[in-house]
Amino acid sequence: MKQTFLLFAILSFFAMTVSAQNAKLEQRTKTVENSLMPPVPVEGFPGWNILDRMKDYKVPGVSIAVIKDYKIDWAKAYGLADTTKKTPVTTETMFSAGSVSKLVMAAAALRLVQEGKLTLDEPINNYLTSWKLAENDWTRQKPVTLRMLLSHTGGTSQSAYFGYTPDKNPLPTLVEILSGAPVAEANPVVVNSEPGKGFRYSGGGSMVAQLALMDVTKKDFATLAQDMVFGPLGMKNATFAQPLPGRFAAQASWGYSSASWYKGMPYVYPQQAAAGLYTTATDLAKFFIDIQKSYLGKGKTLSVAMTRQMMTPQAVFSEGENTKEQIAVGPFLLQRAGNKDSRGVYFYFDGTNAGFTAFTQASVEGGNGVVVLLNSGDDFNGLGKEIIRAVAQTYHWHNFLPPTLQPVALDTKELDKYTGRYRRGADEVVYIRREKGYLVEKINEGGDIYCFPVAKDTIVFTDFNIKGQFGRDAAGDVVSLRSVYQDKPMPKMKDNEFSPSEHLKARRYAEAKAGFRQMNLNEYQVTYLAYELSNKKPNDLNAVKAILELALEQHPKSAIVHSRWGDYCLKRNEPAKAVEYYKKALELDPTDEQTRETLKRLAK
Repeated sequence: MKQTFLLFAILSFFAMTVSAQNAKLEQRTKTVENSLMPPVPVEGFPGWNILDRMKDYKVPGVSIAVIKDYKIDWAKAYGLADTTKKTPVTTETMFSAGSVSKLVMAAAALRLVQEGKLTLDEPINNYLTSWKLAENDWTRQKPVTLRMLLSHTGGTSQSAYFGYTPDKNPLPTLVEILSGAPVAEANPVVVNSEPGKGFRYSGGGSMVAQLALMDVTKKDFATLAQDMVFGPLGMKNATFAQPLPGRFAAQASWGYSSASWYKGMPYVYPQQAAAGLYTTATDLAKFFIDIQKSYLGKGKTLSVAMTRQMMTPQAVFSEGENTKEQIAVGPFLLQRAGNKDSRGVYFYFDGTNAGFTAFTQASVEGGNGVVVLLNSGDDFNGLGKEIIRAVAQTYHWHNFLPPTLQPVALDTKELDKYTGRYRRGADEVVYIRREKGYLVEKINEGGDIYCFPVAKDTIVFTDFNIKGQFGRDAAGDVVSLRSVYQDKPMPKMKDNEFSPSEHLKARRYAEAKAGFRQMNLNEYQVTYLAYELSNKKPNDLNAVKAILELALEQHPKSAIVHSRWGDYCLKRNEPAKAVEYYKKALELDPTDEQTRETLKRLAK
């Protein structure tokens, strides 16, 4: 009887403990979901809800995996993987992870270094057999090494790759990509600045590293990553195979973007090490946990010594008043300015592909982190980072967030005096509006920047955690705004004063042209403006025409101006006129192969 009672008591205690743990986990999850915040924590500012912010940012779907104490604390998905089919995102949904691919490739490379098949500091050409990085004056003085390629200090070209629509056939091989063959639609990868001198982001350098791994192992890259990383870590829903294999088709999210060039479908990235990773948030979190454990000698991928090599800074990426970012041998490192505690160092790699954005953040020590995957290519500074900050605050990440801002309460009438438009440049306007007890800044058509008063006439811009000062005239009226980084104040604009873009938006085309005329835009600036207007939804073809008229007026012998006129005529369904402009463009620039191909298509 006593034994039965004792067993019952133990089981009851266990059940209560599990129930309490589940309740705490649910509370942590809800806190994150309702604590999204601007870059600076603000005392008394209620957090945003994740579903509300998804609507604000027009992000269809999100997947999150939170790391605590070297384990996945929880994983959850929100929204839709396919808005047409109404398919929900689940924790099994796979996303294109963009440049996070580079960090996974770096881990595989360091594993080969650990096994003695590669070295970090010998010339990379010693390992390349399928193709060689061309020698030049730079490389003869200082050969490019694997360490340089993994830390983006090799001086290699081609910062990014933009992928291909699924109908691209054939896809270029890795050697064709590196060589800049016509099928690759990209420039060759070359060394065009001094190796080892400093940081310069290079997707092309990552592709050189990929080829070295393949040449040494005699394996294709997807198989290599499966054998060395995904398999050992149980990452069953991660792959570098491009195009995505059919067995993953049902799990793959669709991609979304408002960019004018985006074709409305997930792109294919044969540039695997630079951008080809598909994964779930949960599987990517497993990878980060293993790197964290490897730092302690308890991981499956790398040794302690190799992981510490991986986390060794190689160059400064950015250093400001609030944060310091460095590039290591694979990951980026982030810490608060002045941080002296190793617990306050974080490693990460973010990525953007057509229709997708990925965010990662993990502590080097302490076992904290988060992976956020979104099926929106428009969100590089919005929702994803708000989620990371909510996780950091909820889980009390050491020295990750800046000190909490203590705003002052100002009368609504006083705040309203600050609202209005301030001229930042010839075609840059800062809009200030009031929202509840604080202000919101928007620069042209950019995102919202939340601003909080800390004294009369003084606010803090939370995007960079800097102060701004409103200026007044002798009568006490607010007439200007200046941040601490500006030499001159931005004058408050009068009600009848407008920027060229404001005139254009209001369909005052003559006034817009006059304003842009004074700016003396070069042929590329003015034609890019026309291109953006032409592809904006909804577009205003009269605005496009006004800008192109100005472009032709100021750059009458520009081939690109005539090409954009041809594009405009096609949108107006005037192919004969388009042909005239394209022919003139080709006459002005006989090397313009894109225009030549357009003319061939129109002649059919």
